[in-house]
Amino acid sequence: MDRTLSLAEELLLLALNDEKGTVVMPASLALPYGLAGALLIELVEGGLARVDGKALIPAPSGSARDELQDGILAVLRASKRPRTIAHWVGKIGRSSRPLKAKLLDRLVGKRILTREERRLLWVFPAPRYPQTDPMPEYKVREKVRAALRGMTRPDERTAALISLILACDLIGVLFERGERREARKKAKETSESQPIGSAVAHTVRAVKAAVMAGAGS
Repeated sequence: MDRTLSLAEELLLLALNDEKGTVVMPASLALPYGLAGALLIELVEGGLARVDGKALIPAPSGSARDELQDGILAVLRASKRPRTIAHWVGKIGRSSRPLKAKLLDRLVGKRILTREERRLLWVFPAPRYPQTDPMPEYKVREKVRAALRGMTRPDERTAALISLILACDLIGVLFERGERREARKKAKETSESQPIGSAVAHTVRAVKAAVMAGAGS
């Protein structure tokens, strides 16, 4: 069984409460856009899209051999004109529920999570995904913690993950209270040095701010 984690799967694991199997409150608003950003980053890293200024340009041909990435790639290619990263993060993030469900199913298939059937008000399905194998998430956490503590230099993929962690307000989940200020400062520095991750992270924060402003109006 291949238990290699995608960038989106790593982000989702970090955003889940290990015991309850639900998304932690600080990340609940930004996570859909963070997952969208993670999938877009993976397309860029795989050479199937490129950043041109603020625009995200899909490659005219090629396949990621991944259902989720190829689905998004098809949407990008169907656009009649180039669109910005902000446009795609917003569009994909707003319709990310099926993406999140498929990512959760993959983590269940890898025997990292288990699915528990629950119902909200005894009527509406509200499954939970508690952790069964803590080791994969532990390795991701330690990789991020080592990078933000200055113990290792993050590679491009880890830097992208740190950008998404920052945008999804997950620093407080990974670090104790006394560590958070320094970790957040280092995360901002790392994010700004990583072009695609930084662009996606800025977009996630902007979309999140817009959603919050709309909810308060």
